[in-house]
Amino acid sequence: MPQQYGTGMSHTYSTTSSSQPPMGTGTGKKHDGYPTYRPIGTGGTVGTIPNSMTESSKPVYKPTVTYAQTSRATVEPKSSSSPGQMYSKTRSGPSSKPTHTGDCKTPGGLPGLSKTQQILLSDTRADAINNVLTKNEHFKFSFGNKRTGGPGKGGEVVPANRKTFPALTGTGLGMAVVFLGPCGFNTPHVHPRAAELGIVTEGTIVSSMIPENGVNVHNADGTAPREILNTLHQYDATIFFQGAVHSQFNPGCGNATFVAALSAEDFGTGQVAQELFGARNNAAVADVFGDAIDGADVDKLRGAISNNVALGVEQCLKRCNINKRK
Repeated sequence: MPQQYGTGMSHTYSTTSSSQPPMGTGTGKKHDGYPTYRPIGTGGTVGTIPNSMTESSKPVYKPTVTYAQTSRATVEPKSSSSPGQMYSKTRSGPSSKPTHTGDCKTPGGLPGLSKTQQILLSDTRADAINNVLTKNEHFKFSFGNKRTGGPGKGGEVVPANRKTFPALTGTGLGMAVVFLGPCGFNTPHVHPRAAELGIVTEGTIVSSMIPENGVNVHNADGTAPREILNTLHQYDATIFFQGAVHSQFNPGCGNATFVAALSAEDFGTGQVAQELFGARNNAAVADVFGDAIDGADVDKLRGAISNNVALGVEQCLKRCNINKRK
C-alpha cells in the first residue's frame, strides 16, 4: 500500500505480476533479507520462491515511485487481481485537462449560452472562430434588415454591439445607424462606455452636445453650460465625447440617416429624460422619454432639450405640416 514520505508525497509500486515484492525492494531480484515474499495489499499469497526456478522464469518486479501533491493521507486503492495493474494516487483538485461534456463545440460543454458568452469563454480568437463563428454570415450585419419600424414614430436607432452582432466581441468597436423621418429627433442621451464619431449619409442632421460641468459660455444672462451645436449635411461628421449628453435632429421634411461609430463593443445608451424623470413610472411621459423619437412631442420634451433644438423642431413641424401632439 502507498507509504507517505513527509507531507504531501506518496510512494506507490506497480508490477507486471499479481504478486508484488516486499516494501523496499528496488531490483529485479529477491531481497536477501526476506526469505518469503508477500503481495502489497491483497490479491496474492504468501510463499517462498522455489530454488528450482531458473532466473529467467522468476517473477520480475518493476517498482515505480510516484509523487502526488496532497496534504491529506493517501488512501489504499481497491484491490485488483488483474496482471499489470498499477496503483497510483492522483493529484487532488481540478484536472489540468478538464473533461468537456455535451456539445464539444461549446466551450466547457455548457448548454444555453449565447454566442457572445461562448466567444468570451473561448481560449483564443482562433477557437472562437472555429467553434462559434462558424459561418461566413456570422461576420455580416445588415442595419437595414434589423429595422423594426419603431419604437418611436419619428425614426429609430439600430445598434450593432456585441449582443446584436457577436463577432464584435473582443474588438472594442461598435456602431449604430440613426434613421430619422421628417422632423425626427433622437432625444438627448449618453453613451457611458464609448465616444462616438458620426457622419451624415443622407439628408441633414442638427447635432447637439453639452460636454460636462465647467464648460460654460458667458452671455448677458450670466453663465450657462456650453452647447456645441452644428448643422451637418451629407458626409459631414462630428464627435460626441464619452458620457457627454448629445442628440440628433432632422430639420428636413425628408428622411435623414446618421451613421455612428463607437469606441466600445458594449457602448450602452442612457436616455437622459428617462433616467432623470423615472419615465417608466409615469405613463404620461413614458411614451416620449422611454424610447420614442419624434419631434411632434416637442412640448413634452421641452424641459429636457435645449431651446435651440426645441425651436428648430417647432419650425420643422410647421414647414412640414406636422401637428404637435398634446
